[in-house]
Amino acid sequence: MSETRHALIAGAGIGGLAAALTLARAGLRVTILEQAAELVETGAGLQLSPNASGLLDRLGILRRLDGLALYPERLRVRSGTTGSDLMSMPLGRAAQTRWGAPTLVAHRADLQSALLAAVSENMNITLRKGVQITGLAQDGPLVRVETLSDAGISAICGDLLVGADGLHSRVRAILYRKHTPVFSGRVAWRALIPAEQAPAFARQPETGLWLGPRAHLVHYPLRQASEVNIIAIVEDQWRDAKTHDFWSARGLSHEIGERFDDWHRDARRLIEGVSDWRRWPLFDCEPLPRWSSGHVTLLGDAAHAMLPFFAQGAAQAIEDAGALGEAFMAQAGGPVSTTRALAEYDRRRVARAARVQKASRQQGTIYHLRGPAALIRDMGMRALPPEAVMARFDWLYAFPPR
Repeated sequence: MSETRHALIAGAGIGGLAAALTLARAGLRVTILEQAAELVETGAGLQLSPNASGLLDRLGILRRLDGLALYPERLRVRSGTTGSDLMSMPLGRAAQTRWGAPTLVAHRADLQSALLAAVSENMNITLRKGVQITGLAQDGPLVRVETLSDAGISAICGDLLVGADGLHSRVRAILYRKHTPVFSGRVAWRALIPAEQAPAFARQPETGLWLGPRAHLVHYPLRQASEVNIIAIVEDQWRDAKTHDFWSARGLSHEIGERFDDWHRDARRLIEGVSDWRRWPLFDCEPLPRWSSGHVTLLGDAAHAMLPFFAQGAAQAIEDAGALGEAFMAQAGGPVSTTRALAEYDRRRVARAARVQKASRQQGTIYHLRGPAALIRDMGMRALPPEAVMARFDWLYAFPPR
């Protein structure tokens, strides 16, 4: 078997770029096919738990985020109605000691830039932009991908195709035609504001989480505390069917403000300080029984789109990338076959990702409780000591993933 197998990756998002790096480390030649003509650095903050940051560290990505990423010292949970503390979980050094890697927050654009820089320096990786996948066929050991670009219709062949092309994945649609995203009945509002416009509590080196009836609020500082990232998630039936770009739909400040007008004054002050909101409807997918078919597989949202209540969307895509690369690493007897590697990839990732999908849904229900159920939740959270809180995340955060 050739040691220069060619992997095709559909999508140059965080998961696709990370997979390109791990597959190149495993000895494969990689071509990334990205639909966008230019990779625009948009988006906002994201949380990277130890199960993901450990792999980024191995890839040399964390050092590229020096001076950009922030390492929160704790997670602070407060009541949206009273403002009182419900729970605090230490992060920082305690998290790194317990789970084997750091917890950090970063701007999505900064992480994408760091991954792109690493990809551009790797001689075994080629990035092609403005290429749309229109079809695929498997011919023995090869995958033939039909593409459309400004140059016209063409085809490219590889030993492997990885569909890392997001929630509305073309590759997944070809493999599993009936498996489509499901609207959750929730809408996320995001904003970035200069730190000087944020209340003092939102500038602290911590992740803040507020729980209230049918909504919750998250905030944390970014880029050495020069900005504050804000996410408000509310139960709503709004959805924008015109675009798949979650960062393009603007939201009206008075509309989101009205959703929080009975919250504690600190939360209202934070929300009222934002003049430019973006919103997008939240979708997820039912877990797939397998991701791989022949020499084609899925990764990231294409494989396991999930709700953000565990902040694991990017982290699970990075986990996928690590597991895929390890599955292709040469064994003592020589390079592993593609089908065997993909079977190992599915074995490592399918059940675990499905567990995270399910847990994220359950967490959303818990976050948005109201009435007596919310009072019981709050009492239970106050009763948990920090050690017990951390223990609840051992299954998810440990690096390497268990």
